[in-house]
Amino acid sequence: MTKFAFVTGANKGIGYEIVRQLAGKNYNVFLGARNEELGKKAVQSLGYSNISYVQVDISDTQSIQNSKNKILEITDHLDLLINNAGIALDFGILPSELKIETLRKEINVNFFGTFQMIQTFLPLVKNSQGGKIVNVTTDMASQTMFDNGQAGQLNLLGYNSSKTAANSLTLAFGKEFGTNGLEILGVTPGFTTTDLNGNAPGGKTTSEGAQIIVKYALSEKNYNGKILDKNGIIPW
Repeated sequence: MTKFAFVTGANKGIGYEIVRQLAGKNYNVFLGARNEELGKKAVQSLGYSNISYVQVDISDTQSIQNSKNKILEITDHLDLLINNAGIALDFGILPSELKIETLRKEINVNFFGTFQMIQTFLPLVKNSQGGKIVNVTTDMASQTMFDNGQAGQLNLLGYNSSKTAANSLTLAFGKEFGTNGLEILGVTPGFTTTDLNGNAPGGKTTSEGAQIIVKYALSEKNYNGKILDKNGIIPW
């Protein structure tokens, strides 16, 4: 059976590299991006015949449904759904100075958007043998690791808490899936230099960050309901 993957937020950064790596492993990959021009340019620059662009804005319910309809024109199953799209708007802003509008935007995309992606595409993942959903997260969303200094020390109330909430989706859906063959997991690539953090120096390359995510996406070991970093399962 032909293998299909859908990666959101994939016109640049880690998402772009995830697409490249999956295409190189003979997946037919749908490159999801909000901006049509940038998404199509990304497909063209990757140069693989097994990559195609699908417009999706995960903050827009209709856009998510439209992306599903587009994919259904080609396949009735997804072997991999990788929820990579996300936003971070509160770099350099103290929790006491964070505006409620900014917090709402981050939670709307990172939590509600991811939730809608899971619900919308679950029927296609169920149609795959061993279908898997991967939610890209951050180690700073681990309350334990952030508190004890194991994670990055960026006190980003909006971004971190929205990703903590998204981690709860991994746990809740994982409990629902149980041992029926479906799998959902969260993966943090760790500190990676991307546009999301203003290309802060000292992090992994986007290719290195993507490799960690792809490793777990393709792993034969079952990590249903778990959150992982490069070394394995991490605490909540």
